[in-house]
This record gives sequence, C-alpha cells and structure tokens, in this order.
Amino acid sequence: MALLALGITLGAASCNRDDDDTPDVNPTIEFVLDAGFTYRNDTVSVNDTLLVGVRINRGDDGLRTFKVLSQYDGQQENVQDSLPIGTTTFAFDKVIRIRPVPGTERWTFAVQETDGDIIRRALTFTVQ
Repeated sequence: MALLALGITLGAASCNRDDDDTPDVNPTIEFVLDAGFTYRNDTVSVNDTLLVGVRINRGDDGLRTFKVLSQYDGQQENVQDSLPIGTTTFAFDKVIRIRPVPGTERWTFAVQETDGDIIRRALTFTVQ
C-alpha cells in the first residue's frame, strides 16, 4: 500500500499542467481604421486636429490601467490621459491637437496588465 501511495505521489509530481507549454497571450491594442481616424505615422500641419481610436482586448491577464502619453521632439513623455480598466475589452478615442510649431510628436497608447506587464503602441507625427 505504501509503494502504491509513493508511486501515485511521484507520478503526480512529474506531470505538467496542460497550459505550461502555452505561450502567454498579451493584450492587443488596435488602431481604429475607419474614415476620419488617424492610424499610422504621418506628416501633418501645425495646429492640425487628429482623431485616433484604439480598441484593446485582454490577453491572459486582466487589464489594470490605460494611458495616453505624448512626447515632443524626443523629450520626456508626458501623461495626457490615465484611466483604470476593469473589463476584458476597452475602447478609447483621443482628439489630438498638434502643436503650433514644427517638430515631431509621438503619441503612445499603453495598457498595463494586473501582473504589471505594459503593452504599448505609438504613432509619430512629423509636424511641418
């Protein structure tokens, strides 16, 4: 009886869970491709107004926070929007008002998962 118990214990310890070999699935951040939305890097005019939409779908882990960050001419990023997320999908539309000076603007859309991972997608605009 003791040998049977030992055999079961050793057999159970050597088994892998089915999901151990499955790669982690990150959330997706997709830009809205509909008419009127900007969804790719582009050259724009000073004082232009752009509409960017993102749609986020959860991966393996829950979604915690969504942020929109701006960066001008390669300087430090600034948080423009920060929202908590408690759902499996999330939609956000952002109206971007381009600065009145030439240069570059990088707009980053980021989602943080409950385990701390951060997934980012960005658009860069050359302003003339």
